[in-house]
Amino acid sequence: MKRHLLAHFVDIKMDHTYAQSEYHLIGEGVSSLTEEFNAEEETEQWINQENGTTDIKSYTPNIEVERQDVDQEDTDLTDWFEEMIDKLPTGKSAVTSYIRVRLKGQGPKYPAIRRQCAVIVGSTGGDAGGNVTDVLTLGGRGDGEAGTFDATEKTFTVSEAVALSKKGTPVISKSDLS
Repeated sequence: MKRHLLAHFVDIKMDHTYAQSEYHLIGEGVSSLTEEFNAEEETEQWINQENGTTDIKSYTPNIEVERQDVDQEDTDLTDWFEEMIDKLPTGKSAVTSYIRVRLKGQGPKYPAIRRQCAVIVGSTGGDAGGNVTDVLTLGGRGDGEAGTFDATEKTFTVSEAVALSKKGTPVISKSDLS
């Protein structure tokens, strides 16, 4: 799978209810993007053991977006970045959501994960003669939701068959067992 087939979208309306969400592709001006999962590990080793045991307690995903302010088609996304940097939001004003989509198979609907996140403003600026570079981190909040993303309509639908449990493992609904 090539990198362009793993897409990330952010809700620039920052709608906590998802009723008015407006998802935009994070892409132009971004040369690298990695979703870090930040596992919280717990390791124990007893005095009678040669090797210890590691357990995973939880995950706190985040995405650091380093975006050059170049001539971009998506001016709404550029305006949103600038607004975040100018306002430095906190609390509920800094909460939005992002969607990770694997663009595999027949579209326009693809499997996806939606996650609420806090927008953490990192920096803006850059070197002389270069484009301005803005850095935001989308810090995961709580559990993700499995579903489908319609790449044409830019809408997310929560999957009824599989949802993520509090521990991030798939939960099968009763209808799947019949």
